[in-house]
Amino acid sequence: MSWQRDFITHMQHAFADDIRVKALFLSGSFGRGTADDFSDVDLLLVADPADHAALVADWRLHVAAFEPIVHAHQPPFQPVHCIITESWLRADLSVPPADPLRGRTQDGLKPLIDRDNLYAALPPRLEARPVDPARIERLTREFLRVLGLLHVGLGRGEVETIASDGCYLLRRMLVDLLTMEVNLPDPGGILHLSRVLDPARMAVLDGIPLPARTARSAIATNFAIARAFLPRARALHDSLGLEWPEAFEAATRKRLVASMPEGTIVAF
Repeated sequence: MSWQRDFITHMQHAFADDIRVKALFLSGSFGRGTADDFSDVDLLLVADPADHAALVADWRLHVAAFEPIVHAHQPPFQPVHCIITESWLRADLSVPPADPLRGRTQDGLKPLIDRDNLYAALPPRLEARPVDPARIERLTREFLRVLGLLHVGLGRGEVETIASDGCYLLRRMLVDLLTMEVNLPDPGGILHLSRVLDPARMAVLDGIPLPARTARSAIATNFAIARAFLPRARALHDSLGLEWPEAFEAATRKRLVASMPEGTIVAF
């Protein structure tokens, strides 16, 4: 991680004498202490809102002085400014417009500049929250809806869509469900999923076959994901005292049984 460390040191020195900067923290994986050679560098800047635009412009100049920038963007409606350099160093600067340290904890940040000792006032760690019942209900119903749309794709001959988009959506929902089961306070990004899920849960994902561009392969993957998802979702519903959508599941099964190619076993 020498290049990331060099970049962090560069940014720390670049803003060290800038009195507009009240604080500059490492956040993300470097803030949590879980970074590796593939991690981006996430920075959190605390300053008066009137100085934000100028500081973001200066930040880009400081990055360019370290290495030429090949891409920069700001995601819609987010106070995050993202940059990629020519060696694919990825750096994000977060500049929240108000209450910049709200929801932040000491175990998720590392101070680079902290003129007012803001870090000391933060709670030591983020506590895990109970799984949101409404979220699991929405996830389960959305899973059944997307699974049921398999018959539409087959009927229209949209095998490519089923094999790519449909299977991706269902697998993504399975990942969300497994992450809910673990319920870490801060699971981080998707590209270090193996650090979030234990080996048994990773084995569940590893057991899902990648679909080929054939109807039978796509069907098999849809049903493999359903076999992994539905029992676990039902168990989570039971643990939270939630009513299972029996009628929706039954209707989905019935529709799929009636619309599968001859010889297909609807097994989930």
